[in-house]
Amino acid sequence: MKLDKLIAQARRHEKNGEFAEAIGLYTSILARFPQNQRAQKGLEALRGRAFDPPIESLNELAALYHRGDFGAVTLRGAVLAKTYPRSATLWNILGSANKSLGRLDAAMENFRNAVAANPQDADAHNNLGVVLKAQNRKNDARAAFEKAIALSPTHAGARTNLGGLLRDQHRYDEALTHYGEAARVARDDPDLFYNIAGTHQMMGNADEAVANFIRTLELSPGHGKARAYLLHQLAHLCDWQRFEMYSQDLENLGLTTEAVDPFTTLALEDAPARQRRRSERWVERFTASEPLPSPLVSGQSNRIRVGYFSADFHSHATMCLMSQVFAHHDRDAFDILLYSFGTETDERITADLKKSVSRFDDVRALTDREIAERARADGLDIAVDLKGFTKNSRPGIFFHRAAPIQISYLGYPATMGAPAIDYLVADPVIIPPDLEKHYSEAIIRLPHTYQATDDTRAIPDTSLTREDFGLPPSGFVFCCFNGTYKITPREFAIWMRLLRRVEGSCLWLLRSHSEAESNLKQAAARYGIDPDRIVFAEKTDHASHLARQGLADLFLDTFVVNAHTTASDALWAGLPVLTRIGDQFAARVAASVLTAIGLPELITKSDEAYEQLALEIARDREKHATLREKLAQNRLTTPLFQSERYTRNLERAYRLVHERHAAGLPPQALSVGEDSTDENPLRLAAG
Repeated sequence: MKLDKLIAQARRHEKNGEFAEAIGLYTSILARFPQNQRAQKGLEALRGRAFDPPIESLNELAALYHRGDFGAVTLRGAVLAKTYPRSATLWNILGSANKSLGRLDAAMENFRNAVAANPQDADAHNNLGVVLKAQNRKNDARAAFEKAIALSPTHAGARTNLGGLLRDQHRYDEALTHYGEAARVARDDPDLFYNIAGTHQMMGNADEAVANFIRTLELSPGHGKARAYLLHQLAHLCDWQRFEMYSQDLENLGLTTEAVDPFTTLALEDAPARQRRRSERWVERFTASEPLPSPLVSGQSNRIRVGYFSADFHSHATMCLMSQVFAHHDRDAFDILLYSFGTETDERITADLKKSVSRFDDVRALTDREIAERARADGLDIAVDLKGFTKNSRPGIFFHRAAPIQISYLGYPATMGAPAIDYLVADPVIIPPDLEKHYSEAIIRLPHTYQATDDTRAIPDTSLTREDFGLPPSGFVFCCFNGTYKITPREFAIWMRLLRRVEGSCLWLLRSHSEAESNLKQAAARYGIDPDRIVFAEKTDHASHLARQGLADLFLDTFVVNAHTTASDALWAGLPVLTRIGDQFAARVAASVLTAIGLPELITKSDEAYEQLALEIARDREKHATLREKLAQNRLTTPLFQSERYTRNLERAYRLVHERHAAGLPPQALSVGEDSTDENPLRLAAG
């Protein structure tokens, strides 16, 4: 190559911020043309700017980073930055270390310095975008990712990160386009295929989700999160054969592997001890967050300020349960604030909620820290998390300490394993004393059931017939309206034996996915049961769903994760629920609501007892009629469907924990009595 072209190429490197390449080329030119003034001046100018520290220093920082010693990286990097303030490489390393420590503001400043040092550095723009996204500054993050892609169209990281941002905004097709571009470059990146799988899962493309989770595991057999989500998806599809293939060493999932989303494992096994450890490992990602100044002081107002945090203030199961709690809260004693960070809206429900509470605050555009800051500015005494680790949750809010007292309630039936969560609302059935060790929170035991209900729901008075829903006009109708992911081969085998032994009976399930329906029918055939004896109910509005349940004879519960809202829905509709109580919170919910409605005889303690009682009820019409009659009598006379009574008990719990905090006492398990004389938290602590 001619000298002029070499000089021009070196200058292009310099202009593009590719300083190492420019220095190398100028050095090469001078080796061939020692007297060339242009190369000498170019090299002197670059060396004079002193962009990067010596390679040995950078290698040392990189080694510390890969060992996870992020604090040492920031300390040594800060010293080097005083001498080499124009080193984009150094600022990128510092930013990555601060991000790993949860110091997002510091990381953002570091990455901005990297961009300023070298505006052509695609990595710096991509890194800046990652931090902006973590701060919920989505528009700025997108601009940073797009700048990185403009500088380097094949930058797989920026493509992947932009895809993730678009996925979070439900722009799934655009997300998949960017993931596809990334896959052209990073064909063997397991995390990329994991993200593709997750996007298909959100879109409801179950087959594509499964295929890409499997591809992830082919590339990285120890990818714990991919295995957990794959098993969760296969459970939704009732694909029990492949589930068994990938569930080897299930006991160690999320424990000896990388941490996994605890919600994905909740339905895989009834193992509260392991579930606690999984949750504790999962929340380690949040413990690095920068806490807001503390301590907070509670009890400065005559009214207790309670904030409920959720993404589900719309047509959702949680709101079906909670609506009357909001309506019945004592406005003279409590200020009730709602913090909504969901993307779905329902104007009618939102309007009703706004009438029931002191304030409804749409905070979806704010970061976790900003939401916590707003709650603190509002003077909350108690922050109530209605989401836990379920879909669209924001647990990071509570690691910034939104209120002096923070409670996990209703939405997530397990421990969060999080030091930031002080209490978990339960009842004596859900968490008896001997199971309390499996929960990191102090347990609040409400007197009857932890589950709120709505006692105002109207059931349409319609002349429905079984034929309207494809059910046989006579014969016993077993049903289960739980999500398909809760159905396991264990209870399904019992259900098939019941169909075989109860002539003319059928099983009525909720329609979900065509592959799940096909798998269930094939499983029935393997048991020698006509697949047509399984009937699927179409999804419909809540009132219509309540109305049709009266056509069934007995609701058969699932074991590892019970019916929750579906259990109280069935009982409200007059349909008896048969359960088998387990060990973890999620496996004891139906027993809780059955106790609260005065039907403990429908709680069994073994698979054999469950099957035997179901058979007796189906064969003995008088026994079945007696159960129906008792349920009808208890429906409005027992605590389960007494919403105002329930709310008063919940408020007693709030007073108890508030008084404990005001007295300087730490969280402690407590039982709420309906007699106010039994509520002195100081006496409870002393006892």
